[in-house]
Amino acid sequence: MWRSTLRNQFLRQCFVNNINRKFLKSSVAAISQVQKIETEQVVKSGSTSPEPIQTSPYLSVVPKKTLNEQFLSFDDIPGPKSLRMISKFWGMIPVMGTELTVSIIQYFLSGGKFFGGVLSWGGNASFFKKFFDIYGPVVRLHGAFGSDVVLLKKPEDACAIFESEGKYPIRSCLDSIEKYRVECRKYTQPGPFLTHGSEWEKVRKSLEQPLQTTVAEQHGKIRKICESFVERITILRNKQEEMPPDFKVEICKWSLECLSAACLNKDLGFLNPHCLSPTSDSSKLLDGLLGATEAIRRCEYGFHLWKFVETPAWKVLVKNCDKIDTVLSKHVEEAITSLKYKQDKGGSLEKVSFLESLFLHDGIIKEDVMTILLDMYLIGANATAHTAAFLLYHLSRNPRCQIKIHEEVRKYPENIGRDDLKKMKYLQACIKESLRLDPPIPILSRVLSNDITIHHYRIPKGTHILFASHLNKMGNEYFEDSSWFKPERWFSDEHGGFGNEYQAFASMPFGYGPRACLAKDLAETEIGMLIFKVCRQFKIEYNYGDIKSSNELLASPTKSLKFRFVKRVL
Repeated sequence: MWRSTLRNQFLRQCFVNNINRKFLKSSVAAISQVQKIETEQVVKSGSTSPEPIQTSPYLSVVPKKTLNEQFLSFDDIPGPKSLRMISKFWGMIPVMGTELTVSIIQYFLSGGKFFGGVLSWGGNASFFKKFFDIYGPVVRLHGAFGSDVVLLKKPEDACAIFESEGKYPIRSCLDSIEKYRVECRKYTQPGPFLTHGSEWEKVRKSLEQPLQTTVAEQHGKIRKICESFVERITILRNKQEEMPPDFKVEICKWSLECLSAACLNKDLGFLNPHCLSPTSDSSKLLDGLLGATEAIRRCEYGFHLWKFVETPAWKVLVKNCDKIDTVLSKHVEEAITSLKYKQDKGGSLEKVSFLESLFLHDGIIKEDVMTILLDMYLIGANATAHTAAFLLYHLSRNPRCQIKIHEEVRKYPENIGRDDLKKMKYLQACIKESLRLDPPIPILSRVLSNDITIHHYRIPKGTHILFASHLNKMGNEYFEDSSWFKPERWFSDEHGGFGNEYQAFASMPFGYGPRACLAKDLAETEIGMLIFKVCRQFKIEYNYGDIKSSNELLASPTKSLKFRFVKRVL
């Protein structure tokens, strides 16, 4: 028991060092690229003077460049001294480490009182909250490998970061996925979610128009899938009209079916009333997604031993990613064949599937398309399922909101159009409010591509920034009654609504700027259509303990979603 406790403490303490190891490889390359671009700009302009430090426009007093005393140095940023000590100690340890090293670190980290109790944290939410409660809205965590992490809480600071990040924002990456794609699959780049610089820009531009077209063209299919899900709810209900404990897997199936219709233009049968065949593509894809998601969480949390040896978590990740890759590569080959046939026959290329349209862009090759699909399935499907699950939960806990949605959806026909869905003011507000309370990706990250000043602290280029957006629901500075589910707050004409100028940065479930999620419209269409169909047919109840978000990487509900769906009498 005590060994398990020490091991868990040790894994938690590795969090900061993991962030630095995690970012190091991609960050160095990305920052070098940014520096190269900056140098070229200086040469072109004939100037040799460095660019001025970017300053947050939201400071009460803007520091002057000529008065150095108005700037506080990077070393002045508060943070736990214990991490500085551990950082210095860890820096003397070989990268591989030894069992003895682990034991020594565990011994020191078990002294909670010695370290002031700051390092005795559990989940991400309590971890960030504890540091902010002690050190304020800007916290520095010393890293062992020469690159530190700065935690930010206030939306105005996030605003300053995002608005000064330049053409090529640098985001942290999933090292485990990057290693799998580059080393195991031999891809030249790890995918749009993980890539930086001009390669990322090329892939992103190839996605913009196809995604917009897909949402419009596949709206009817998404509507039918949501109708099938309502029928599946009817089948799954027990005698008490409750869902089974694994209902979140059913929500995941719905998300995958919608995504497959949009991306592959195919019905893979995830909602088959006779259950999935174990040998079917849909079953392999579902198993691969669930297994890979859990393996990613295990690999990205704790000490990254999988970088040096094949740990059990790494083996599970490779096995399940191979499953996903095998299924999707088959559909990619079919799209290539179909597109070639249309081109050879001189057919029209105006109406092609999302998958086929990607190959019509110059410079986009098969592996680029594969990484796009893998990102959409691994990250997009999980995020959409998480959002749908928590919106159902919040509605079950707020009958008043359900009544309002039901009154709104009854005004529209069952075969609702996409434009009609956007007109549903209250439904759209409920989606925004659920995303505010339980975002699928609770932490936003950046690597600074230039120096910046936040709260008079001068933060240098290359620093890793983590913005804890999920904590803004815990205080009332930006949202009145912030812990309550109040969709009305998103109405600009009502009290307690969108009155604070930084609320746009207090809730950023789809990110911000060039790195914002391109599939936002697709996700909101899927979720909006699902709630439209469910609330027309059922009253949603939940009779058990509170459900929380794990607030981890690829967040998920912490309890079984045993909702009760009571048939409405229309």
